[in-house]
Amino acid sequence: MKITDVIAHAYYTSHEKPISNGLYTYDGTEIIICEVKTDDGISGYGWTRGTCGTTNLVVNTIRNLRDRVLGEDPFNVERIWAKMYLPKVYGRKGMEMHAISSLDIALWDIIGKAAGRPLYQMMGGYRPAVPVYIAGGYYLPGKGIKELQDEMRTNVAKGVHAVKMKIGGASISEDLERIDAVRDAVGKDVDIMVDANNAYSRIEALKIGRELDKRNIFWFEEPLHVDDLEGCAELTEKLVTPIAIGENEYTKWGFKEIIDKHAANILNADAQILGGITEWKKVADLAMSAHIMVAPHGDQEIHIPLVAAVPNGLIAEYYDSNTNGLLHAMFTEKIVPDKDGFIKAPDHPGIGIEIDFERLEQYRVTVN
Repeated sequence: MKITDVIAHAYYTSHEKPISNGLYTYDGTEIIICEVKTDDGISGYGWTRGTCGTTNLVVNTIRNLRDRVLGEDPFNVERIWAKMYLPKVYGRKGMEMHAISSLDIALWDIIGKAAGRPLYQMMGGYRPAVPVYIAGGYYLPGKGIKELQDEMRTNVAKGVHAVKMKIGGASISEDLERIDAVRDAVGKDVDIMVDANNAYSRIEALKIGRELDKRNIFWFEEPLHVDDLEGCAELTEKLVTPIAIGENEYTKWGFKEIIDKHAANILNADAQILGGITEWKKVADLAMSAHIMVAPHGDQEIHIPLVAAVPNGLIAEYYDSNTNGLLHAMFTEKIVPDKDGFIKAPDHPGIGIEIDFERLEQYRVTVN
């Protein structure tokens, strides 16, 4: 089997109202799909997110990667990954790695389809279903405590036993009030994760972290600047609440540094960002050797199979249509939590879920 073409498809939709977290505001969602064609008639699809208007960069990187992979056997993922990852040509971290990730994911889609096996089995097949949490709790214009509570009650009613909310976009006292309100709304048996999206200084993170310890919070995500691993290590030592980081980290080398510095209790490794499925599995294995769990950031359609594949998969993130309508328009079928808060890993060959290009067409972006 040989790769005959690589095509990038870009899509964008705006949010009805801009959504904000601890540090950033988003007007919409950018998704770039990488399509890899082969001479056997099998095509694979991988996708990644653009961020703050970076769609053009990701699309053009995929186009440049095309010449590096044409004629390669898609089963040779290590050889192809090495050819794509050339630090003197592309950035070792950043949006170019998003492009590499999407192409690598497409290769694994091809491999699974050719083998007639679903992705979670190709990667290890540890269990058929995984627990999920619903990500939300963003800051929105006009959104107060009541609206936040209503959102979280609605999420729990979908079957999940864990929810995530944003902090860091208000004062510490206001965010503690928001956290307490969410606890009142969901009850004592539902796990709450909080995500600061890098908003705090070391002093602020330790201060709110000690309050989180009193509230039985499941994890404290991205408390500090992405490069302040020493500060995160200090928090893992001083706090009971687990520290979860990694959604902005790249490659096995970046995650090895996190592990070596004891900067995280949980890794939010995202295959759509860090270098694809090939690299994600290595990160998961590194984490397992250090007795660290992985709980990926990113789209459930990619990460549920990966969490299901490995023994140290903790939980998967789930976005509902209120958070990411474009993601929910992408597929011919939706995956939803069952009454116990689990989602079964797709058992069709490859990634196991089909992209609905006809429905996506209304969101297409042209990149020159």
